[in-house]
Amino acid sequence: MPDVTDFFIEKFHKNLDLEHELSRYYSPRPYRNAVVRFRSCSIHDFEARREILIREAGLNPFLFRADMIPGCDLLSDSGTTTMTMEQWSAMLLGDEAYGSNAGYFELKEQVILTFGPSWGQDKSLFVGENENVFIFHQGRACENAFFTILSRELRKRKSDSKRKLSNELLPALKARIETKMGFHPGGHVASEPPFFIIPSNSHFDTTEGNIEDKNLIPVNLPCREHIEKREDFPFRGNMDLEELESLLEHERDRVPLVYLTVTNNTGGGQPVSLANIGKIREITKKYGVPFFLDACRFAENAWFIQQKEDGYRDRAIREIVHEMFGHADGFHISLKKDGLVNIGGAVLIKDDGDFTRAYPRFRGELTDYQIMTEGHPTYGGLAGRDLMGVIEGLRTVTRQEYLDIRIRQIERFGERLVKHGIPIVLPTGGNAVYIDMDRFFGDTARDEDLKAIAFTALLLIAGHRLCELGLYSFGRYDGSKEIPPDPRLNYVRAAVPRLLYEERDLFSTAEAIKLLYDNRERIPGVNVDYGRNLKLRHFKSRFSFK
Repeated sequence: MPDVTDFFIEKFHKNLDLEHELSRYYSPRPYRNAVVRFRSCSIHDFEARREILIREAGLNPFLFRADMIPGCDLLSDSGTTTMTMEQWSAMLLGDEAYGSNAGYFELKEQVILTFGPSWGQDKSLFVGENENVFIFHQGRACENAFFTILSRELRKRKSDSKRKLSNELLPALKARIETKMGFHPGGHVASEPPFFIIPSNSHFDTTEGNIEDKNLIPVNLPCREHIEKREDFPFRGNMDLEELESLLEHERDRVPLVYLTVTNNTGGGQPVSLANIGKIREITKKYGVPFFLDACRFAENAWFIQQKEDGYRDRAIREIVHEMFGHADGFHISLKKDGLVNIGGAVLIKDDGDFTRAYPRFRGELTDYQIMTEGHPTYGGLAGRDLMGVIEGLRTVTRQEYLDIRIRQIERFGERLVKHGIPIVLPTGGNAVYIDMDRFFGDTARDEDLKAIAFTALLLIAGHRLCELGLYSFGRYDGSKEIPPDPRLNYVRAAVPRLLYEERDLFSTAEAIKLLYDNRERIPGVNVDYGRNLKLRHFKSRFSFK
């Protein structure tokens, strides 16, 4: 549809000629730039970006060449961090020994300092059979390994996987689980056994994908304040405690563990309160179910607790982190987020936690899996220098001044969009701004038009890359029509890499978004030319403008 793209290219050109507004600042940044890199493309290359977008990338931001993005690349905040000079310096000291490199032991010490004394290792235990820190090359490798071993363990247990769900479950929860299971109208389970459920406040896309790939059922239990879009509620990432209680009371034997994502990325980057974490721990203890964290953005979550939860304003970030992780039996983390590095992940399991007691052979099997897929457990797919970057990153990420400027930057970006009338998820979260595409288009868009995809495509022509995380990413195609996710999501995410951009960069993205919003009636729908039925389809699909 060249007439549409021509229209927006002309508008984008005119935007570049407008006078810049002056912003007012009263305090300097707590860091300074030590290295800069000039871009290899120009913001004026609109026609070249259009050609790449349509001919090469099929309108898919994941398939668009990064070296042709002259503006803000806000596709992800994972592995896109600008590392500090201290991290680069530490990497020069990396020990590249194949087994038991020095960095591994430093990492074990830093884990205790960052996450708390309960994550220490009993020195009398034989490392390799009863390890508590498992290193991987990134977060989704952690998820794959963890749920692979968990699925194996569950298959050894007797389970009446054909039994129907209890009618005592809360009706909306029961319906949601049945949808995830793929129930036939006759009430029989379409999926193969074992029939086990992994509940969370909201699983992210690859987490959900890894769970489903292991024939487990991921179920989201977002709090009602989030579903009701309560802009005055600061912890919209919370889990619905009533639904959790109902699930464990009536289907406890089908729930091997409860998962909590901090912050809640799928739900708009929203934080989880310590009160909610504590209540989840109480409920899981009551029913004897282990409790895990998806801890990718743990420090950002701790900042929100400090700033917005009663009783924590005068507490240090590290103290809050210790309290958060004191409740958990284990966690997995993509260190590409709050590890402040470009690669790395880890699974941690407490020596004396409920999970270890429930699955005493698990850690030994996870070690075997780690050796077969990632290498020796003491480097886990990472170079020794990368481990040193992780250690320094875990020191930096709990610094108050870092978190203050990091999250305030997201907040100001959101404020600029609100000033322009753009509907976003409020309050703003810790890693991204989420544009609410239902409100952006109002009644002018049908679900099958997938206009959020067209929005991200046109924004690429402007020179900025965002990501659709809604109807297409989390929805499904039933063979005849698109089925939106339940609870419904229809967002576009602008994920801000850590320490990479300044406000001038983000505000220029906001202006391009405003231009699209002001002309939203001209944004077309898209055809899905390839990939509609694939797993994790948003990474691979190709589209064309209608």
